[in-house]
Amino acid sequence: MNNPITGYQSLADEDYKMLAYVSSLKGLLKPFKSKGELELLERNARSVREMMEPLMQRLIQSARRYPVRQLPLIFTIGPAPSGANFLRWRNQQNNKSGTPAFSNLIGDPKIPQRARDALLEIERDRIVFNMQMSVLTFIIRQARECQEKMGQAEKLYQGRQNS
Repeated sequence: MNNPITGYQSLADEDYKMLAYVSSLKGLLKPFKSKGELELLERNARSVREMMEPLMQRLIQSARRYPVRQLPLIFTIGPAPSGANFLRWRNQQNNKSGTPAFSNLIGDPKIPQRARDALLEIERDRIVFNMQMSVLTFIIRQARECQEKMGQAEKLYQGRQNS
């Protein structure tokens, strides 16, 4: 539901219902016994990360509404080398990004209070969304690295068995 004061639609529990259902942490905290189990963990984390894309698009669209669209600030996607997409601020001159671009406006008393309130709501959602993407990306990387280490351990074991 849109905030009647700012016009911004923050993320709500409803947005996460399906993600919470498919991404239970129960499957994370267990004794993994095979590369296959780790591959499944990696696949599931990738799937959840992909399922977060519509949330990201909704946040961007919501941030492009009045009063934020009147500001010299762009809310955009910042792809990372890991394959994850993060939400970023850019100023319109494209020479400042992240916190510097955001902080210049949120602290400016010339900016209407409604716009600054909306910026704060958007920034809260951005911080949480990016944290969640970071956690998923970390799980993906760790699952992949553990698969490699298990494979190496199994090769060493096989080498000893054959000699």
